[in-house]
Amino acid sequence: MRRGGGEDGIALLATMVVLVLMLSFGLSLLKIVDTQTDASGAQRQRDSTFNLAESALSAQVFSLARDWPGAGHSATPYTSCTQATATIRCPVGSQLIAGAAPDVQSGATWETSVHDNDAAGGTQFYSDALIRSRPGYDANGDGRLWVRARATAKARTRTLVALVGAELQEESIPQAALIGGKVEITNEGNKTLIAANGGLLAVRCTPQLLDLVPCLGHTFGSGKNSTLTELLNNLATQISGTTPTTGYTGTAGLSAEAQARLRATAIADGTYYATCPPVEALTGHIVWIESGNCTYSSNTVMNSAAKPGVLVLGSATITFGGSSKFYGVIYALNSANSTGWAVSTQGNSALITGGVIIDGAAGMSVGSSGLNIFFDPNAFRAVSSYGSAGVVQNTWREIQSG
Repeated sequence: MRRGGGEDGIALLATMVVLVLMLSFGLSLLKIVDTQTDASGAQRQRDSTFNLAESALSAQVFSLARDWPGAGHSATPYTSCTQATATIRCPVGSQLIAGAAPDVQSGATWETSVHDNDAAGGTQFYSDALIRSRPGYDANGDGRLWVRARATAKARTRTLVALVGAELQEESIPQAALIGGKVEITNEGNKTLIAANGGLLAVRCTPQLLDLVPCLGHTFGSGKNSTLTELLNNLATQISGTTPTTGYTGTAGLSAEAQARLRATAIADGTYYATCPPVEALTGHIVWIESGNCTYSSNTVMNSAAKPGVLVLGSATITFGGSSKFYGVIYALNSANSTGWAVSTQGNSALITGGVIIDGAAGMSVGSSGLNIFFDPNAFRAVSSYGSAGVVQNTWREIQSG
């Protein structure tokens, strides 16, 4: 018998309502979790793509540090690199992809490129429209290049750029007015021909009585230079600011490693010459002449006191005549082991402001009628080579690109 007005089904109904509410809440929570998981995955993939682009940029900067493309690389500029490119100037594609996060390794691509910063407005601030058409070497010679790295993974693209600067490495070389195997002074005048200004003037030889080739300025044994003491007294009027050193056994010019770095720097800058170049080519940071007997009699001024240079002679010899003016350091490797004159000054007022370093038994012939060498220690700061490369502060950034 049913009781009228019974409420036996109320509990079931309430239970069903609670279950429906809990199920709805659970589904909503799962939806939120799923959305957040997708967002987290997308962010992780964006970060992983960013890291891949950053790795590519860093690897390209490292390549520039080993092989800086100076102004002499117009015929051999850096070209674009991708994961399929296999040259020593490019990052190693397999290593970059292997180092990326697992969720972006499949199908990921990257590209790097190097561009000069000589476009209008492109010296400090990057613009794809301005910079990407610029050559892949340091065409303007300011020691700075833009590096662009672009990575794409899971349909997400990140593009990074940075201005990279070449870092010069100072090379250790004796700072002296003149170091050589010997020195000859053909001018007999009672005037200053070498102003050492307190710097070293040294020869490796030892003066001998009536030597056929002068060791220290002039042959002694007759006339006003009848004794070594008289020779030294007379030289005091022609060499000021120091007392010459004979029998010098001190440090040679540069180590073989430093010579190789200077040579590579000259090649990078396009200032390496197999034989004697025109006189205007002697102006530059590092100029290297491999061989030849080079004579320049013009009135050309090479470099400046504010911006001195370095002239390296392999087996070459050089003679300055006229009113030639060279600011910087002349370093003769004397690679042919010559015993002659590696550097000569002649004419009315040929002048070297800086210093002269000559390896081995070769020497310098001083013959200009005026001052021939004016020692300037500041010129030796120019003896430097490309040592590394690094990102210029405040130039690294991410850009939007197509």
